Amino acid sequence: MAGCTISPLAFVMAMELVMRASRWVGGGERLKSGLRLPPTRAYMDDMTIITTTKPCTRRLLQKLQENTEWARMEFKPSKSHSISIIKGKLTAEQFYISGEPIPTVLEKPIKSLGQWYNADLNDTWQLELLRQNLVDVLKWINNTALLGKLKLWCFQFGLLPRLLWPLTMYEVSLNHANRLERLVSSYVKKWLGLPKCLSSVGLYSDGILSLPIPSLVEEFKCTKVRLEMSLTDSWDPIVRGTTPTLATGRKWTPATSVLQPKSALRHCDVVGHVQQGRGGFGLGAVTTGICNRMSKNGGGGGVSTGGNSQTCQSRGTTQTGSLGELGECGKRGNSQSEIWGMESNRLD
Repeated sequence: MAGCTISPLAFVMAMELVMRASRWVGGGERLKSGLRLPPTRAYMDDMTIITTTKPCTRRLLQKLQENTEWARMEFKPSKSHSISIIKGKLTAEQFYISGEPIPTVLEKPIKSLGQWYNADLNDTWQLELLRQNLVDVLKWINNTALLGKLKLWCFQFGLLPRLLWPLTMYEVSLNHANRLERLVSSYVKKWLGLPKCLSSVGLYSDGILSLPIPSLVEEFKCTKVRLEMSLTDSWDPIVRGTTPTLATGRKWTPATSVLQPKSALRHCDVVGHVQQGRGGFGLGAVTTGICNRMSKNGGGGGVSTGGNSQTCQSRGTTQTGSLGELGECGKRGNSQSEIWGMESNRLD
């Protein structure tokens, strides 16, 4: 039934039944740490099989085919792909489902969860394609007959959310993110009527006068930090034990950015409840250890990431420097409604 809220749950339960009935045929890969990866993993109707030998792969495919036919479903070999790596080299090993060959990555690239895999097994070509797509979309937005503030709105709420997922999945360095931000900043200055000499500090910083424009580099850092915490603080012990090192270059790493606020929270736990004011020791709310609650809950509840802050904050304590206030000047932020009320190509 279309729109039924129970149908997705019933489908996931059926797929879980098929996977549990098939995974005993072949074992998964054993890592150096001693953990063994499950041979079958699935997300909705996409299933991934990881084995160490070709006979195990064939037996597992045969068992999955039998179980899916029992559930009155079938695999489509044309929509499936295979990758075979032997001694660190990509080979053209062919596998079959119902007598039909499964295309290999050498024949056609594979897309899984928004990420493309080709015969080179690297992200260089995809990053160049991402930059070219960004240039094309920015030119398309710039060539429209809309006002500058409307073009900025199209970028902020239409294009930017679509860039975050590729920046999260691919191995993007901080230098590459800076180049993309310079490209975006050139169009943002043009749409707002700002001088070309304006630096990114004045455009994106949270200083005396701030604009509601997110920085692409800060959004890139936040997505990487969220991914790092999602993997390291996962409920699944296999996910926690097989967390990869996120490659973002040598200037900045998400692991270091996560370690700093966690160390601050751990220090607060060590210090404990201290006297505040003249009320005396013991008055006020006594909180338990934040890091202990985080470890029990299996998540980073005490560490938060903000799009307009410098990557990470912990319980109101900024981990990186911020611009100081000049004298008695108060901070003034321009909202989207104020920008919409301004004249075209003018910021007061």
